[in-house]
Amino acid sequence: MLRLQDRGMPPIPAMQEAAHELIAEQCQRIAIPKRFTMPIREIWDMQERLPRRSGKRADLLLDNPRFRAGYDFLLLRESAGEQTDGLGEWWTDYQDANDSERRDMIRDLAGKGDGVGEGPKKRRRSGTKRKRSAADASGAAGD
Repeated sequence: MLRLQDRGMPPIPAMQEAAHELIAEQCQRIAIPKRFTMPIREIWDMQERLPRRSGKRADLLLDNPRFRAGYDFLLLRESAGEQTDGLGEWWTDYQDANDSERRDMIRDLAGKGDGVGEGPKKRRRSGTKRKRSAADASGAAGD
């Protein structure tokens, strides 16, 4: 994955490509049914999504049928020594928290302003199309 990212590939496509290469390599040695390779890929993909916890993303991830497997894999990565800046502990606390505590945890992330949990900023659409449509409608009504 890092090799692909060094070549300029974004993280998520790099993860997907690395997963494809690894599974293809393993399938040359052993037979892995698709019913296993698809969940493996979903769990690996979730590793890129777990740090993005802002807004409703944390709840959407928690509702994902593969969340528990992805979470367990995150804890396994941490126990192997990978540094995740307390991500596993945060998700452990989030699962045990009630709704208001969860909202506070999300607010605390936004208050830190460290970029964790934030995706790319969305561009706002200009209102010119809407204004024109409204003007056209009022002009048509006057006919």
